Amino acid sequence: MHELHYSPSQLQELYEAPKPFKALLYGLISYKLDILEKEARKGGT
Repeated sequence: MHELHYSPSQLQELYEAPKPFKALLYGLISYKLDILEKEARKGGT
């Protein structure tokens, strides 16, 4: 399980964001989780 590097207040901002920004922010979050997952695999865990 990955440690998430954003706080609940940041998530609240995300849910209240205008629609064009939501897609971008969701994309950034999933991209970041993707990178963390790859780094974890590379680390041998």
